Order: sequence, then structure tokens, then C-alpha cells
Amino acid sequence: MLIAEDLVLLTLEDITGQPVRGLGDMSKRNILLGGALLAELALAGVIEVRKQSFWQSSKVHQVAIGAPVDRRLQQAFSIIGERPMTPRALVSRIGSQKFDHLAGVLVGRGLLRREQRRVFLTTKTFWPAVDPRSKMPVRQQVASVLLHDAHPDHRTGTLIALLSAVDQAHRLFVSPSVPPRQVKQRAKQIARADWAAGAVRDAIVATHRGVESGFSGGGFSDGGFGGGDGGGGGGGD
Repeated sequence: MLIAEDLVLLTLEDITGQPVRGLGDMSKRNILLGGALLAELALAGVIEVRKQSFWQSSKVHQVAIGAPVDRRLQQAFSIIGERPMTPRALVSRIGSQKFDHLAGVLVGRGLLRREQRRVFLTTKTFWPAVDPRSKMPVRQQVASVLLHDAHPDHRTGTLIALLSAVDQAHRLFVSPSVPPRQVKQRAKQIARADWAAGAVRDAIVATHRGVESGFSGGGFSDGGFGGGDGGGGGGGD
């Protein structure tokens, strides 16, 4: 499973199949998945983020000749090879039209159903879970880190950083014993990638910032590493 596929599962309501509150806009969901693909390439060690100069934004570069095996990662990798781009530009480019595509892949694996319903005057597509228990492994991994202070591995830390970037971590993972504000702060800390090192850390932080700035539409700088903010509200595991 790609990190992007885990995000599709986490951000869809089990029964209704509609996106969770805050991710109703398709372009925002695609930006989130673009960030997941970029982060996956960073974890594979085939890209790195380089600071051009004090005055220029950091840009993502290929550092390996061999393309990833997965076709979706190959496409993202080839786009990066065309010319170096900022993380913010990349997450929009490589995430284009990815949500419905990946949801369709998960339908093929028997994890989701594709349903079309009339909503007012338009037909909309929904993706309910075939069996909500299929989402439990990834939910438990994330919950152990956010709610029980387990140390994140690279994959789980990346998932949390991306959920923080789109203000969802403490909405999807709630506990009667852990206040939402504490979950939100924990996700922000993880988004700073203190659990990672070197080029992976730089790439994860840059990806988080690229998703966050693309999601908010604000004038976020892609330069520099060491911060990283997210946000969110309350419900899930």
C-alpha cells in the first residue's frame, strides 16, 4: 500500500463514503495525495530537497537514475526529472486527478465501493468502505503515536505530518483521555520530522509545508527547514 492509499482510506467516512469535513474540495484532496507521493519518493531515497540560495526557495531534485517500481511513483518521479520545482508546485502537479484514481484502485482491491448518487442537480461519487475493519491496522498505527506517544516509524510519521498539514490529525483521532489540543500539538511536533534524519527529514518537512501552503492558498515560503504547522478539530480513533 502506498502512503497515498492509506490517506484515501483515512479521509473517507466509513459508511457514507464521503470525504471527512474539511476535505470536501477535490483539489485539496489531490494536493494531499501529491504530498504523499512526494514523501514516498523521499523515503525511497530517490529525491532530495536542495536550498538554492538565501534568496531562492528550496527545490526538489532527483538523486537516483533508477525509477521506482510503482507506476504512480514513476509518474511523479519523471515529473521531478523534468526540472527542479518547489515542493508547493510539485504537490499540486503530481497530485492532479489522483484521488479518484487511487480510490478506484482500492475498489479493485475490495476495500471500497464506488457509489453514485444524485445530490440536488448533480451526480456525485462516494466511496464507502466494504468492511471498516480493513482500515484498522493503519488507524491503530497512527493512534499509537498520536494518542499513546509511541515513537513513529518513517511511514507513520509521514502520515501524521500530512494529516497535520491539512488540519485533520485531531479530527480523525480522538480519545476521551487525550484532549484534542494535545493531539493537535503532538501532530505538529511530528510534522517537524524530529524522528527522521538528514535528507529524509528535509524532504518530509518541505512536503508538509508544500501541502499546507497549497491547501490554505497562502503565500507560504518553501525555503528553510525546522518548522511545520498543521491544525485540526476532533473525531476518529
